[in-house]
Amino acid sequence: MNLSAPLRLRFIGWTALMLAALAVFALRVLPQPRIETDILALLPHAETSQEMDAALDAFSAKLARRQLFLVGAPSLDDARLAAAAFAGELRASNAFAGLQLELNTDLRQRFELYLAHRAWLLSPRDRAALESGDMRPLEKRALRSAYTLSGVIQPLGVAADPLGFLGDFLRTSTPALGKARVAGSHLVVESEGRQYVVVLTESAGNPFSTATQAQVLPALERARAAAVAAVKSPVEVIGSGAIRHAAASATRAETEVKTFGTLESVAVLVLLLVVFASLRPLLLGMLTLGLAVIVAFTVVHLVFGEVHVLALVFGSSLIGSVIDYSIHFFADRFRTTGTWSAELTAEHVGPAILLGLTTTLLGYVVLALVPFPGLEQIAVFCMTGLVVGAGCVLCLYPVLAQTRREAPRLGPTLGGALDAALRRWQWNGFSIAVASMLALAVVAGIARLRIEDNVKALQQSPLELLREEQRVRELLGGGVETRFFLVYGHSAQAALEAGEQLTQALDTLVQQGALASWQGVSASLPSLARQQHSHELLEKHVYAPGALLDSVMNELGFEAAAIAQRRAEFAAASSPLAPDEWLASPASEGLRHLWLGPVGSQYATVVTLGGISDVAPLTKLDLPGVQLIDRIAQTTGVLARYRQVMSWLLAAVALVAGLVLAVRFGPRDAGRMLLPPVAAVLATLGVFGWLGEPFNLFTLLAFWLVLGLSIDYGIFLRHGREHRVTAILSVTLSACTTLIAFGLLSLSATPFIRTIGLTLLCAITLSWLFALLTGMTERKTIHG
Repeated sequence: MNLSAPLRLRFIGWTALMLAALAVFALRVLPQPRIETDILALLPHAETSQEMDAALDAFSAKLARRQLFLVGAPSLDDARLAAAAFAGELRASNAFAGLQLELNTDLRQRFELYLAHRAWLLSPRDRAALESGDMRPLEKRALRSAYTLSGVIQPLGVAADPLGFLGDFLRTSTPALGKARVAGSHLVVESEGRQYVVVLTESAGNPFSTATQAQVLPALERARAAAVAAVKSPVEVIGSGAIRHAAASATRAETEVKTFGTLESVAVLVLLLVVFASLRPLLLGMLTLGLAVIVAFTVVHLVFGEVHVLALVFGSSLIGSVIDYSIHFFADRFRTTGTWSAELTAEHVGPAILLGLTTTLLGYVVLALVPFPGLEQIAVFCMTGLVVGAGCVLCLYPVLAQTRREAPRLGPTLGGALDAALRRWQWNGFSIAVASMLALAVVAGIARLRIEDNVKALQQSPLELLREEQRVRELLGGGVETRFFLVYGHSAQAALEAGEQLTQALDTLVQQGALASWQGVSASLPSLARQQHSHELLEKHVYAPGALLDSVMNELGFEAAAIAQRRAEFAAASSPLAPDEWLASPASEGLRHLWLGPVGSQYATVVTLGGISDVAPLTKLDLPGVQLIDRIAQTTGVLARYRQVMSWLLAAVALVAGLVLAVRFGPRDAGRMLLPPVAAVLATLGVFGWLGEPFNLFTLLAFWLVLGLSIDYGIFLRHGREHRVTAILSVTLSACTTLIAFGLLSLSATPFIRTIGLTLLCAITLSWLFALLTGMTERKTIHG
């Protein structure tokens, strides 16, 4: 084969580049590929500062790693045995960074820090009683406690804590968990005659990581089996946590990718084999597609450190665009009946491929510049894949695609039939009237269109997991909500004081029934100002000579030496409780994760919420240093804003593409090439309006692909106007491969993937039809 020197150099250079890319993929990416499945990872942040974003991300990540399980049986003894077996199996798996089954029952050891600072600590109830100046209720409570069973079970006993102040503080400062109660060393929930033991776990890694899921899920299955086998009575294990939802989504996505990918590949293979009657176009097309996907995956992985599943979904658009380049190249065989030259074909279709690539890349460059992590990945993936695909066609095919076989006749026959139908088409009064009626139906459908930006509608967990989550919430009387309060101040004490103001307001909402519970460090770590106030109240109303301490201990028969010892202990407690001491103590074990500490120039903490029944009062709270963080609402707002921005960007890209086409082909032909994608987008919106399908950001992303592919159709039809049959066949085959690639996605159980698939199924079909009608119908057939 005699090849020109430039062609030989292109072939050698491109081959070397592809081999180098494959080597990087094999050595750097393939050993440990990272695929992200969390849709929230696609979205930009909507917080106040970079430091605060990072702190909240770390807090949210820690919450996401936590799981809660309820191990139930008819009797408490059986539930404890089953829970012990369940927890033992999880510990043995080494897949969990933390696991809590039994509480630390040695309160003196657990709350040793509080004993050292008891002179500065009061529960809200006791502080309010002392503030009122009426000591009689406190005296009656102390005497009643001393002579009843409640005094026996006090953590310090009557002699050490005669007024019960520290015991009351300990009870209010211990983190609660809904309806769960302490039974011995376990947290227990009772419902419908069954006893459930609470098991709290924290996975060692990111729950959205496939590596973490591969460790945790088998461990959970073994633990369930161990719990069932531990006792003879029936055992129920139900759980709540992000990892099983993430794993279900990942498994479903993997199954769909395998199933749809296999069906798509087979369908495309059959189509190309039938039309071209040769394995060479088939094999080169698959080689091109494989190189495009592998190189794109490698580049995104190296640039971003991971590849999101949505980038892979959009990467499947390469099946459409990259195979399009191959189809346009091999369809050129039908242009001539004599000897076909791959080298001359590259010269003939090369300009059209490069122009189509340029207009498509313009759109993706805009996506790459938008500060939206998901769009950046999509843009880089698709731009890389498209460049590799076009490079393979223009650099490798002239050498590898040479063949002496005569072109099969099926392709020209199909193209000829479509060409004959288009030649018979007339824009007469009837066709214009029908088109006008359809346009009115589209306008009516767009008026009915439903906009859906809620992020909850973009992900859907299996029904059995949702039911299990709801069951856990019912048993516990509510669960931890996705909404929480961020509390911050210029110092640690300022943050604590702001948290105390917030929790006072939240207590009111709990009493009103708008909220079931809250958790924060305020109850366990009072601010310095509050501790100082408590100390003053104790000094004035309790430990002063002749005050409450004297009256209660004298009434209980204690000697003067015992009273003096209590007063001496109070006087010896010279310093209040500091945040650093609290954080280093076991007393902070259940709440430590809520303390964010120094964040930039601020100190911050978090107050979580449970059992929200009315959101409005929470949003109306206006307190200094307090901000309601509603990740769902914020994400929904971000999606809405970016949907609006993307709409304008899509229009701008279409305008820029039109200008490029106008410079190359003139305004009239540019308009004929730009009309099909615009009309297809509007018609698809109308169809969605009538079908009740939502319009969201992912619909727009699909339209981005439609714009690029449809303009390609117009370019190749315009470029091949002198060879109508070949041009029509090439564009039709391209549309078919794209519809095969995306049509199956409309059957996906993942809502946002289904949206992409359904949008492209409808819009690509319409853009192909409109491209043929605008580009290949004769102007002279228009009648009045």
